[in-house]
Amino acid sequence: MVTEPTSHRLALPILLATLLAACAGTSDGGSSTGDAPADPPGPAPHEGVPSDQQAAPAVPSAPDLAYPGKGFIVHEWGTDTVVVGSDGSLQPGLHHEEEDLPSFVYDRLEAGSLDGSISTNVNVKMETPVTYFYAEEPLTAHVQIAFRKGIFTQWYPAVRDFYPPIIAPNTVAGVTTYADPAFDPEFPFGSPMCSEMYGPSVNGLLQWSTFEILGRDSDVPLPEAPLDRFTWAHARQVGANPLRVAGVPGATEAPQHERFLFYRGLGNFDLPVRVTAGTGGAISAENTLDEAIGAVFVLNVGASAGAFVAHPQGITTGGTLVERAPSLDGAPPLDEFVASLGASMIDALDATGLYHDEAVAMVNTWKRQWFRTPGVRVLYLAPQAWTDASIPITIDPAPADVVRVMMLRVEVLSPEIEAADVGAARRLADPSLAAGAARHFDDLGRFAEPRLRRALALLGEPAYGEPLLARIAAGATASAARE
Repeated sequence: MVTEPTSHRLALPILLATLLAACAGTSDGGSSTGDAPADPPGPAPHEGVPSDQQAAPAVPSAPDLAYPGKGFIVHEWGTDTVVVGSDGSLQPGLHHEEEDLPSFVYDRLEAGSLDGSISTNVNVKMETPVTYFYAEEPLTAHVQIAFRKGIFTQWYPAVRDFYPPIIAPNTVAGVTTYADPAFDPEFPFGSPMCSEMYGPSVNGLLQWSTFEILGRDSDVPLPEAPLDRFTWAHARQVGANPLRVAGVPGATEAPQHERFLFYRGLGNFDLPVRVTAGTGGAISAENTLDEAIGAVFVLNVGASAGAFVAHPQGITTGGTLVERAPSLDGAPPLDEFVASLGASMIDALDATGLYHDEAVAMVNTWKRQWFRTPGVRVLYLAPQAWTDASIPITIDPAPADVVRVMMLRVEVLSPEIEAADVGAARRLADPSLAAGAARHFDDLGRFAEPRLRRALALLGEPAYGEPLLARIAAGATASAARE
């Protein structure tokens, strides 16, 4: 699927970077490409890997659930994560990591600081889209992905160009280190117009301008990503062709190999389904699109048990799904729940047009976060037209078929959860209770910031909550920078 000539695609980031440099008062806008040494190649060890991280055994696929061995085909899966208040409002502060990525994965600041080449207001975290390529014979391809309402924050293999660019030290007055104007509210833009134009986290762009889709039987070294540390290797357990990306001049000349293209981002935009919550586990999911939503899953996960309700038929155009989070009273043990939900979700993913091994890889990658993290959540499949509009992809040569599947994860703050968070936030005002109140939020991991922000908003933004909020946000500075 080609939307514009390759020459125009390659010129776009150069033009945009020049404009940004002019706004910053310099003709040298900084770097926008890069590379980094990979971990030593080798197979990912499985010995000692927790059972939840073990790759599932290969499952024979029906002919229509596996690559037919003919034609150029592209498949992709990924997920967006949001936290919503009981009134359906999207909560900011979602830049925190839940899973470490291998060290060979690029981030904006790292890539921008190589030769040749933190925001807390984001409400959507786009996680692990991986793009697979299938071809009967080797070929060379060009891929560009845009993110109109967000910015790409991590990727692998190396891209030839990304936008917005990173500003190099001493190219802008007062900037002595590598700076990311998109995520730095203190960046010294030369004018209010430039700040308004380039300050928001929008108009992200990645270009893998040329890479090789290798033969299907090619045996290539992949950078090490052991399953006892990373879920990355699950996405490799598919029958896609391996890829080779040439080294980036000025960084490394060594080619990079992987089974897929990976990218991740942060943004601010509304999702297709508006989820609200009432007391007693009441859930309402309103389809705001003019087309149907795919399969929907409503989960209630506890420390040792879990329950779910599946709606394989999804939500009709303009319809609203009214459901209740299933009770944990008498719910199956967590392992049994995970196995049952995983099988149900794989069936739903098979129905989207993904190959069966891709569906298994997606569930294996995310089952710990989706199925074992305590809380009430809604998972649903967005229509491909929404994905294509949100993160349009340009592929040259044009594939015979493109399947893109996004599973959206909605962490639901019920009135009961909000009341507990508000109670803890109130205790921050009492020095004798503040330490215990802080632990309440610290124990929430990556969701501590959005839940604390929601509680403080419900309380009218009291000043006594600011120190804890600042600490929680600052505690994620490293991961935020790597995003």
